[in-house]
Amino acid sequence: GEELIYLDPHTTQPAVEPSDSGCLPDESFHCQHPPCRMSIAELDPSIAVGFFCNTEEDFNDWCQQIKKLSLVRGALPMFELVERQPSHFSNPDVLNLTPGEAELSEGEL
Repeated sequence: GEELIYLDPHTTQPAVEPSDSGCLPDESFHCQHPPCRMSIAELDPSIAVGFFCNTEEDFNDWCQQIKKLSLVRGALPMFELVERQPSHFSNPDVLNLTPGEAELSEGEL
């Protein structure tokens, strides 16, 4: 459909104090509110979106459906599915770094 179901982790809660054993209570990282709904049209384009696929088969099916939708719509897709990381993401020249450049000598500290 045209709606998204989401869990909003951006709710305030008291700071969690670890127990003597070092464990944190599970409640500290679970959503305390039921899932919410919103129209896809209301989605902020800069938001991070996650999808849950129960099995590898579900994931493969989801990938095929997304690829079909991106071809049908004709507009720029919200995201793309690629087989491997684009080369410009792993190119050290993008950050103007050369091997060893990140290491500073004692005189530079």
